[in-house]
Amino acid sequence: MKDFHLNIGPFKKHNNSTNKNMVHLLIALLPIILFSFYKNGIIPYNKGYINFVEMFNPLLFILIPTITSFLIEVLYALFFLKKKKDGLKKYLSSSFSIFPGLFLGLILPINTPISIVIFGAFMATFVGKLLFGGFGNNIFNPALIGRLFIISSYAVVISKNGGYLNQYELDTLSLATPLSNASLVSGIGTYETLVLPYGSLWNFFIGMIPGSLGEVSALLCIVGFIYLTITKVIKWKIPTMYILTVFLMTYMIGSINGLGIWYPLFQIFSGGLMFGAVFMATDPVTSPTTPIGQVLYGLFLGILTVVFRYLTPFPEGVLTSILTMNMMVFIIDRIGAKARFSFKKAIIPFLIAWFLIIVVSGFIGNSFKADSTVKDSNFNIISKEIIENNTNYVVTQKGYSGLLKGNIIIDNGKIVSIEIIEQNESFYQKIVDEKYIEKLVSYQKNLNNLDTVSGATVTSRALKQMIINVLNDYNGTDFKEDNNSNFQVMSSKEENGKIIYEVRQQSFGGNLDLKITFENAIIESITVIEQSDSYFNLIIDNNYIQKLIENQQRLDNVDSISGATISSDSLRKAVINTKKEYDKTYGK
Repeated sequence: MKDFHLNIGPFKKHNNSTNKNMVHLLIALLPIILFSFYKNGIIPYNKGYINFVEMFNPLLFILIPTITSFLIEVLYALFFLKKKKDGLKKYLSSSFSIFPGLFLGLILPINTPISIVIFGAFMATFVGKLLFGGFGNNIFNPALIGRLFIISSYAVVISKNGGYLNQYELDTLSLATPLSNASLVSGIGTYETLVLPYGSLWNFFIGMIPGSLGEVSALLCIVGFIYLTITKVIKWKIPTMYILTVFLMTYMIGSINGLGIWYPLFQIFSGGLMFGAVFMATDPVTSPTTPIGQVLYGLFLGILTVVFRYLTPFPEGVLTSILTMNMMVFIIDRIGAKARFSFKKAIIPFLIAWFLIIVVSGFIGNSFKADSTVKDSNFNIISKEIIENNTNYVVTQKGYSGLLKGNIIIDNGKIVSIEIIEQNESFYQKIVDEKYIEKLVSYQKNLNNLDTVSGATVTSRALKQMIINVLNDYNGTDFKEDNNSNFQVMSSKEENGKIIYEVRQQSFGGNLDLKITFENAIIESITVIEQSDSYFNLIIDNNYIQKLIENQQRLDNVDSISGATISSDSLRKAVINTKKEYDKTYGK
């Protein structure tokens, strides 16, 4: 049996204490708080969107839950712990009571009603901290517990109040947060759909994008990380491994889809990743203490965040990832403690982590891989009824707060009615006020030139995309060569040794009527009897009809006309379908 010896001093006392660490933490948070005041208070005031008193709302938004947390702990110490005077003072000096509310104010949407913020501070302090025995005993990060209760219970209320957007952003930008916007775009998105609506990646790095008060500035989070690491308040391993894991996985996902380095940068600069990695995941009470445990913790936080962002309806992922990993800390620390003496004990967890990084990234990348044959995943056709020249669609399109359900009626190729049957959008009244549904009907042939509605950008864009998807289905999806539901032979006759067909094919603007003449099984001429397509002049300018005649034996190889894709495809399919009718009747 080994003997254990206890060495008797002297010992060197470390200069850092918990109180000093908390002071350093406040210093690191101060630039972020001041920036939130500038972005959400000073800028809207200078632009004339709020008055002088309202300019200080961001500071009050942070101060009120901070004070609430403090008062709750005072009451808890007085009535539950029976602390008196010196005992109360000593308890409060070591409980760090302000931090659950302070962090909660920094991670909530700015338009959360104050009554709900106070409730969240209570849940963060009492449920997230005191029920576990107070500072040092809580399993979960208290501020994240408070945010979880608020978002789970009051998301709709917060959204209707304006969500994450300050008054200036509501009028000028009117977009969802970048990650919410990313969840609405078709497929994995592009630079134009993910970044350009907010300016550039520089805006993301500085923090001039929608988001909670503390999470938007990647720059200030990095500054805070450097300061806290130098002062030894936090360990660098957790935030570094966390952010690097998300960067690596999203780089792989983006590469599979042909996207550049901007894509992983967009992912790590968006949402609460930087703030969560630096200030929330490093909470000394709820994070691992062993070096190897911290590395594993950061790896699995990154994996979970990517999984939550891409494979669940919750686009953020940081909150749920940290709370999930909080439950696993005791296991991770046990592995880390054993690995200190034998690294072999940690090999299997590391192999599992790397296996998940590669497999999950590959699966997500290929699941979102661009495919022109795949429809918009946010769009769904519930029913489609065709009666003569009328087609009645009932469809859904993902909006900001949920699904938009619409009834669209098309008569002879033109939308005659759009009715939104169900919606749960926060700013839908702005859609009504702007008569946007009527504009969709008016602009149906030129939807790209129809602007979105300021203050309801996501909702109006979703409505426009719904109409685009319906028109694409009406004009394109049904134009399969083995489906003649949009093709009709109106007449056929034999005249002077020639076979003359008059046919009708559904096209973008309505019906396309043609006369196609065969001689000796060869198409001799194609004449347009009637058409109502907007860009049919491009068909004429490009001699497309002559190209179809010249290439009638290999029509599949005839390209469509840029700018008149649907019209040219309709014309080509009419010729294909007519040839089939001829071959069926007269033989090849």
